[in-house]
Amino acid sequence: MKAHILSRSALGLMVCGTLLAASCSLWRTQVTSNLPLDTPAAAPAQLAQVRFGRQVVFAHCVPPACPVRTPKTLAPKSPGQSIDRESISPAPILKNPIPKAEFPRTVIVQFGLASAKLSTTAQAQLNDAKSDLRMARRITIFGRTDSTGPLAFNEELALARALAVRDYLHQRHPTLAARLTLKAQGACCFIASNDTVAGRTQNRRVEVIVHRNEDDPP
Repeated sequence: MKAHILSRSALGLMVCGTLLAASCSLWRTQVTSNLPLDTPAAAPAQLAQVRFGRQVVFAHCVPPACPVRTPKTLAPKSPGQSIDRESISPAPILKNPIPKAEFPRTVIVQFGLASAKLSTTAQAQLNDAKSDLRMARRITIFGRTDSTGPLAFNEELALARALAVRDYLHQRHPTLAARLTLKAQGACCFIASNDTVAGRTQNRRVEVIVHRNEDDPP
């Protein structure tokens, strides 16, 4: 009787073990048939802009194939570099220098009829202009005559009068030599009428034009 009971218990245990093994086998088969637990789920499609400007195009894409948005990086503002715009003075406007204006002084000395000799009065007039002559940048000497006599004679006379003034200035002021310019023309450029003695006297002359700058000292 005991042997029969043991036999039935052993048979029951075997049946239970078989059913348990079968249930474990079914569970493992079901688990292994699914995707691994660490496999990510498929991401939904997204609408992305793939071109810009007039060539703009939108298309669907699935990450990670979609273009990545990256924020524009601005350079950090360094401390101590703040700009005070009110304290910045405007750059000076460069202008072309204005040339100095010249204010010439004219000294007129007169001569006798058909003469190129400097009179005492003419010498005194040139001496009175010595301060202007010494400060002059350049000096132009014009020899003139009246309309009396042949033109060729008046041309020579005009030149002789200009030379007389030049030689006198050379003698009195040797440093003026490089600044002197000589010009002469007879029967020309009258300052008075030749119909009168007084007019012809004024035309028999030499004009000494002294060129000085505006800001030259007197």
